[in-house]
Amino acid sequence: GQQSLPSAATDRQSSRPAHFTQWTRDRFHAWPICPMDEDAERLANENDVDMSDNAEEPLSPAEDTAKRGSELVKRYFVQLTQGCGRKGCPHRNCLNCPDGRGRLDPTAAALLALELAKSDSHTLCDDLPPFLHIDLVKELVHAAMQSGDIKPFMKEVAAVFSNSDALNQSFLFSDAQLEQESSRLGVGVGELSGLDTPSIVETYRALLQTHSGELLNALMNAMESLLVKLQVAQLAQPTFISEGRAVRQFFILMLNPLLLEPQYHKQVLLPLLSLIAVLPDACSAQLVQWWSLLPAEQLMQMVSVCQQFVTVRLYHTQRIDDAVQAGTQVLGQLYEANEVALRSGRRSTAEPLDYHAFYNDAVNQEVNLREDYRRWKSERDEFSFCEHPFILEPSSKSRVLMYDATAQMTHEFEGAILRSLFVGATSPYLVVKVRRSHLISDTLLQMSLRKEDLKKPLKVQFVAEEGIDEGGVQKEFFQLIMAQIFDVNYGMFTYDQDLRVYWFNRSSLENEREFELIGILLGVAIYNGVILDVRFPHVVYKKLMRQELSLTDLKVAFPDIGRNLQQLLDYEAAEVEPTFGLCMQVCYEEFGERRSHDLMRGGGDIAVTAENRGVYVRLYAKYLLEDSILRQFDSFMRGFQSVCGGECLQLFRWEELELLICGSPVLDFEALERVAQYDDGYSRDHPAIVLLWQVIHELPVEMQKKFLFFCTGSDRVPIKGLGNLNFVISRNGTDEERLPSAHTCFNHLLMPEYKCKEKLRTQFLKAISDTEGFHII
Repeated sequence: GQQSLPSAATDRQSSRPAHFTQWTRDRFHAWPICPMDEDAERLANENDVDMSDNAEEPLSPAEDTAKRGSELVKRYFVQLTQGCGRKGCPHRNCLNCPDGRGRLDPTAAALLALELAKSDSHTLCDDLPPFLHIDLVKELVHAAMQSGDIKPFMKEVAAVFSNSDALNQSFLFSDAQLEQESSRLGVGVGELSGLDTPSIVETYRALLQTHSGELLNALMNAMESLLVKLQVAQLAQPTFISEGRAVRQFFILMLNPLLLEPQYHKQVLLPLLSLIAVLPDACSAQLVQWWSLLPAEQLMQMVSVCQQFVTVRLYHTQRIDDAVQAGTQVLGQLYEANEVALRSGRRSTAEPLDYHAFYNDAVNQEVNLREDYRRWKSERDEFSFCEHPFILEPSSKSRVLMYDATAQMTHEFEGAILRSLFVGATSPYLVVKVRRSHLISDTLLQMSLRKEDLKKPLKVQFVAEEGIDEGGVQKEFFQLIMAQIFDVNYGMFTYDQDLRVYWFNRSSLENEREFELIGILLGVAIYNGVILDVRFPHVVYKKLMRQELSLTDLKVAFPDIGRNLQQLLDYEAAEVEPTFGLCMQVCYEEFGERRSHDLMRGGGDIAVTAENRGVYVRLYAKYLLEDSILRQFDSFMRGFQSVCGGECLQLFRWEELELLICGSPVLDFEALERVAQYDDGYSRDHPAIVLLWQVIHELPVEMQKKFLFFCTGSDRVPIKGLGNLNFVISRNGTDEERLPSAHTCFNHLLMPEYKCKEKLRTQFLKAISDTEGFHII
């Protein structure tokens, strides 16, 4: 009788049933396995030889070829009709393959077996490496739990995770599943890895839930063994991985949650990151594409792995070695994958993984950024975190910008000193003397005459006022001039009461020089570390960074218009034209008159229909965000670039640029209280100080801003928040009738020793309500 299929016990280094190879050979001698008609039997045995001959008698070459050919036909026939016994086999010419040919009748199977045997290359199940899939993992876990013997499971795991070919063909989707995944994600099948990511995650979870240290060690030892082999191959041939399927192993390995354990950093994670970091560009791009399709949770786990590795390595070695570089480069690939996902719309910005997740505390706190800036600017090919700006916080980037400004200002200063030796003394500073009554005109004149000095340190003098600018005067200067420029009565900007933002006035009669001045002022403020009260919608910062805008940006900047345009896109196709009655024009009011602008030639005669509404929305958004303010914004951009144009600006995302210009929107006075320093008899527990903080915390937001302006010269919060402000409070006598005062240049508050809370509140409200100008106290 026929032998039954052996149990799920497995042989050495294989996921196929135990003694599978011997079992297959036995079946060859039990040929035929299935009933065959005469033609099928003749075809299958066409090249057969007499097996009863004396085995010791040497065969002729022709007989040997015939014998091997006959055996190959029989093996294919068994594979096609009975399968290999391995559920989910990836070999398509196997009955057990979910994407195979299905059950064939004996004649068709014999014909196909003969055809396959005649081919130049052969793929037989017992020649394939082992593989894993989630159903097999569940069976193995169940068997291990039932028997109490984990060793068969260990052998399977070790066999697969120590073998590139085995790992690359594990956890694969079937063709039907692949089509479903392609449809779900909205990408082509060719853009997918073919890997069943949930099954990979579930497999790792199943391994962890066994709570078997022996099994987990076997897994990690197998990974280590595989990575050693890959490193040897990479040293012999750097481009040894040159096609997408071979990249699957890195995708699978990076999802292992055990990589978060520092004990595996040196032997497993370091070689893994090092190999990924040097993948050929095409393979690296493939891996980034696959990662971009992952849910935020899986991507965040890999980000955490890289972040922890870089952090531990930096603290441990106190230097930037090859390991830190590899970890940073792979973190950069994950950052790129996340950006691809965000741009494609597959992951909304509301999900937890955004650009903040890529900041690394160790890099921002431990690395000498001045030295890193030097390496970045060096002509030698040296590693620099400035080449990987995603890892740097805005405050660190701001410091790099300051180093760059210092370098440029030093260059200008040295040039001024050198020129003074030959052509007379010139100031090493950008000195601006202005009248309060003519702020804009005076500033415009002096800035336009001294364009070559814009990167020098700024010093501001108000005419007929005493005071030396140590930072406080320039803060007040920027506060006052920005308030005048953005005054809607001045006509350069319009103001949205609901959104509380300013937008360029497309009907402005002001000349281009004044818009250029605003750009210059923003640049000068950045280079002098001054935070401005500028309320632009986010699209202005995206435009400054030369990023493309879309309907999504319009929805954020102008929600009402964005909603109306989206409604047009979503409306029932047949009803678009009669319901909306639009044409390819934009209508608006200017100086009391109704005007129109054609979005395309002859737009007034072209109706908006279901077929062209997408074009209308795209052109409308482009007109509103770009074309309608082209003259004004180009001048503004020109002024900004004249000061800030250069490599350093490209370190910033548009969100970070907004933070650099406007500061943090969070007024955390509790953080300011925690870091405040005290002098001249005051301390944290002094009764007057306790009363002061009680009053400040009780003030409404607008009055808190005035208090901040009174003490620092700006109501804007530094990039890292009020907790990073060097704020000092000194005792200024005991006269309670005296008002508090401040050295805004040094963020230094001088407060008399008030004994009554109401008196303190009254005196402070008086003081902070009159904060303009320099006064002798």
